[in-house]
Amino acid sequence: MVWVIVALALLVGAFAFVVMKQRGTREVTVVVPPDLGPRIEAAAKTFATSTPWHPAKTDAAPSSAAAIETALIANNPNKALALAEGALASAPDDPACRLWLAWALVANGQPGAALDQLAHARSRGATDGPFAGYVAARAEHLHFEHAAGSTGAMPPLVTTADLAVVILGRGRGGAAWLTGAQEVQLSSAQVRAAVAEHRDVTARCLARALTALELAPGFVDAAYLVARLAIKAGLLGPGRALFDVIPSRMVGRPDAAAYDRDRKDLDDPTSAVAAAKTQPAPGKGKRSRSLRVLS
Repeated sequence: MVWVIVALALLVGAFAFVVMKQRGTREVTVVVPPDLGPRIEAAAKTFATSTPWHPAKTDAAPSSAAAIETALIANNPNKALALAEGALASAPDDPACRLWLAWALVANGQPGAALDQLAHARSRGATDGPFAGYVAARAEHLHFEHAAGSTGAMPPLVTTADLAVVILGRGRGGAAWLTGAQEVQLSSAQVRAAVAEHRDVTARCLARALTALELAPGFVDAAYLVARLAIKAGLLGPGRALFDVIPSRMVGRPDAAAYDRDRKDLDDPTSAVAAAKTQPAPGKGKRSRSLRVLS
């Protein structure tokens, strides 16, 4: 995939993000629907006054949902995955069970398997409510980030792929090079395709996650995802507005540490850029064994 080459090639020029941050006068130019910014700002205001929304408490949730959500909140994704797989084994034709399995898979850093389960859920009649929309947005974007070299269930706010867009999206070269044992050259067409893919995936997932948040204004997971994707899409003002109203809802959550990391990097991306300039170790996540018989 050309994105892996782009991500590696742009490691040598990643410092440009820090320079741009220090200048502090220009944002990344990213093509996104013009209504997303105002919608995010409106969602931030609504979120601030909304009561927390829990997908396990909806009528569409399977009987296993509360236990799965409890395990996720307790920062035990392995237990959540085991519970979700057990529920699906008992009701393989239940689309809701597949949606919850998809969420557990995402929490375990397995977005490809999550997308498979979402496809199976849709083929069995699942519709895109706030929960399904959120899981789909997070799974698709995480799958893209993994393909571009990131690892884990919650990659940093600033990844190597994001840095590539910052640099290439500002017209910094029609070809990128990686020197070493093997020289890599990208054509202008490959660069444009890679940047366009990042923008397309980010904007599409942002729109989907935002719709989920608008349907369920107190959905903390969706709010955090929208805030992250807004920053990645270059919508810094709206993204910051949502980041600003989230803190009190993050206390005691398993992603609280990730939020604190992201907020720190949003205020000063220097350390995030330094980390993104280092090629990540190969991912160690594996597809759950029992999924072989649950497809």
